[in-house]
Amino acid sequence: MNSNARKNIIYSLVLFALVVLVYAYRTREGKPEAEELPKSESGKVSFSGKTMGTDYQVTYLDEENRNFQASVDSLLKVFNQSISVYEPTSEINQLNLRDTLLSPSPILVSVLTEADRMYGLTSGALDPTQQAIEKIWTFSPSGARLQDSTDVGKVLSMVGLKKVIVTDTLIRKTNSGIFLDFSRSGKGYAVDLIAGLLERKGIKNYLIQIGGENLAKGLNEKDELWKIGLLYLADSMGKKAEGVVALQDKAISTTGNFEQFYTKDSVRLSFTLDPRTGYPVTHGLLGATVIGPDAKTADAMADALMVLGWREAVRLDSSRTDLEMLLIYNEKGGKLKQYVSPELTRYLSFQVK
Repeated sequence: MNSNARKNIIYSLVLFALVVLVYAYRTREGKPEAEELPKSESGKVSFSGKTMGTDYQVTYLDEENRNFQASVDSLLKVFNQSISVYEPTSEINQLNLRDTLLSPSPILVSVLTEADRMYGLTSGALDPTQQAIEKIWTFSPSGARLQDSTDVGKVLSMVGLKKVIVTDTLIRKTNSGIFLDFSRSGKGYAVDLIAGLLERKGIKNYLIQIGGENLAKGLNEKDELWKIGLLYLADSMGKKAEGVVALQDKAISTTGNFEQFYTKDSVRLSFTLDPRTGYPVTHGLLGATVIGPDAKTADAMADALMVLGWREAVRLDSSRTDLEMLLIYNEKGGKLKQYVSPELTRYLSFQVK
């Protein structure tokens, strides 16, 4: 074979190789490499409903797209039948009508046991028996008013969770005037019960919301931490704004109303009663957001801080590693101020002023 023939063969082979490469490139153009193909996301399931006089919403990731709303509604129905004062035949209403309840449900015993734990941790600031003092006070922007000819000390004899004896077989009130009401702290407990149901079903990534109580575990469908809105002070002038906090396997609870207050001695005071004294609080804490390990703890502590006040809240924040908080308060002069736990700042969408 002469040299020209060999050159022609070589040129032909090179040309053929180039054609193959161009064809391969064009057929693959616009397609990502195999390892770059989008990964299939777990199915996102979300449903909502009504419970305890408010809305609830449950969102979770499940590759099988299973919907557990019927199970959640059934669980909430059983829970309300145990502890809701709005269910005429509930266990708690049966107990409120008499001194003793025999064979209480495990749910009611568990709720009362947890309430007793929080009662001790908060030195009595969180008390589900305080309805007696709520009946003798009225609040308005002009101030707090005690009913005429009311003996606060006598009313206080019907307040105090330690006056309720709880065992697995009976619950007994030592004062027949005691009235139990878990309308404040029950939502957090219900959130934790739903979380337990989801985890028994194998769900690891979820967000549960009942009213102002939220619990987040794992990640959302974008592989990001679940995010919850919260109110904060945007500047030193007290301007309020809506921000976002990212939750990493935590619960969050917010209580207080910055628009409902009255002024006394140049301090804005919330419509909050102290069950230990029978009188309105005298500190300037107007709102508390608490992040804790579970919903029942966050819920209970947020309510308790509104009684304890911002100074005691800051002290608790420095001594407890399982809680973070955002407080909005004021002192004499009524200027709004803000306290944020140092550990919380990296999860916020805004800078703390």
